[in-house]
Amino acid sequence: MAYEPMGATTATGNGERAKTSNGAVVKERIKSVSYHATDHKLILDIEADQTVGSVKEGDIGDLIIRNTGNHPAFAILAYRLWTDATTMTGTTYHLNYLLKPGEEMYVPDTPVVISDETVEQLAGTAVTGSVPSVTSNFAYSDSGTTIDDVAFEDSDTSITVDDGDYFRVNDLIQLGINNVTVTKIEICRITAISGNVLTLERALFGTTANDKDAQTHATSGVVDNAKVYLPFFNAYHDHDKYTVVQTDSNGKFKATNFFGEGRAATHLQGLTPGSIAIKFYESGYQELGLSGITSGTDSALTASGSYWFKIAIDGGTAESINFTVDSSNTNFGGTNGVISKMQAAMDDKYKNTASNTFEQKSTVGIVNGDIRFTSGSYLSTSAIALTAGTDGASASYNIFAQQNGRFPILAGIRSAIAAKLPDDTLYDRVTYASSPNEGAFLYDDGYGRLWGVGTGTVNYETGAIDMIGCPPNAEFVYSCLHTSAFSGRRNSTDTAKMNSLKAVYGNMPNQKGVGELTLTRV
Repeated sequence: MAYEPMGATTATGNGERAKTSNGAVVKERIKSVSYHATDHKLILDIEADQTVGSVKEGDIGDLIIRNTGNHPAFAILAYRLWTDATTMTGTTYHLNYLLKPGEEMYVPDTPVVISDETVEQLAGTAVTGSVPSVTSNFAYSDSGTTIDDVAFEDSDTSITVDDGDYFRVNDLIQLGINNVTVTKIEICRITAISGNVLTLERALFGTTANDKDAQTHATSGVVDNAKVYLPFFNAYHDHDKYTVVQTDSNGKFKATNFFGEGRAATHLQGLTPGSIAIKFYESGYQELGLSGITSGTDSALTASGSYWFKIAIDGGTAESINFTVDSSNTNFGGTNGVISKMQAAMDDKYKNTASNTFEQKSTVGIVNGDIRFTSGSYLSTSAIALTAGTDGASASYNIFAQQNGRFPILAGIRSAIAAKLPDDTLYDRVTYASSPNEGAFLYDDGYGRLWGVGTGTVNYETGAIDMIGCPPNAEFVYSCLHTSAFSGRRNSTDTAKMNSLKAVYGNMPNQKGVGELTLTRV
């Protein structure tokens, strides 16, 4: 007896049925197949554009191929052959599955190709621990094309470039760079692309519309052939908010390209899903060199004493900090303890516009039995430098000028620890087995979602990235793979990159019977 698909079905013509299950319509294509030595029946031909009256399909989604007939049948899947990560041949290869009656197979809607006899990953270009490049306080990369429009004016809503294939809708582009000749730049958003004509939303992120004279890269004032750039400043803010590529104080960062990586004028471009790893700097700090300190340890400072110390944060000028010990609690911890008093005083300086540490965050606390002062930033320049106070009534009230209670003299404290990147690898304390330090990274999951040290999204075709919940005010390095058979979007027909299922055929081994294959799009 033939296998009967579950659920009510309604014939829609052209060999398809729309099957309703729990209110959701699922497309099916049911085809009878018979033996032929050389002619395989085309069941599904996948194309970017659906053609009316044919079996061609657009985005097909995942497939289930079932043998719903009485005889074994061949399900034949067609893929393009690649000889290396960037070289696609003109040859289509086929995988043949022999399904017995009632058997089914699941075909995920994912990039897949056939490679030659060499076993390799087809990884493309590997980028490892790269720092987003900044030139003259501007973060951008060369798009690869130039302006082809000498008449570009500040009132225009479009611009012509030499090759529009370098861009995608919603890209930000930068016109002009900060150099000896040009100090005025403009950030625009591409809202539409028609050939080499880019329709623009202009003068964004704190920039103003430039005319042709402001865009020039030469003293002649001619804009033709000037480069167009892909900027990757933190687009949660104006383009010049920061001088490095970093998250903001809320741990957020976004850009419309992945630091210029994986962009090209063909569809052989983009990021490889699952390859992204982003690592943030750890804050700089300085410790006093004490041991065994707990919240209940007496600081040995004088109750109600007014003490001073100096601290420089992230390479800035040192600021004098004054705090008054509580009249009854001289312990390091607890309510109104010495640490809370010091922290409150540093927080006041953070909010004081006249302070050398205005908007420069730092914290003080007990770490591993020692007193640690830590920068509030995760920049590569994150640092703490403690200095002896000089404003107290006497040396006995200037912390680090001499021994003050349990606070040592400046020469007796530990050297500052500069900001650094966490290790890539951890080693077991017993077996010394190595394992990736996954807790230090922000990864992508292959579905365009970011997880780990924060969350967010990434677009594998354009490289657009949006990170949230990451370390605040943090610089980072990134690793990825790009520009390979598996990078960017899936495509079954593009002449530069066919990297997905192209077609499904059917046949059967029995020369005297008729079989049936059912394709369900799920």
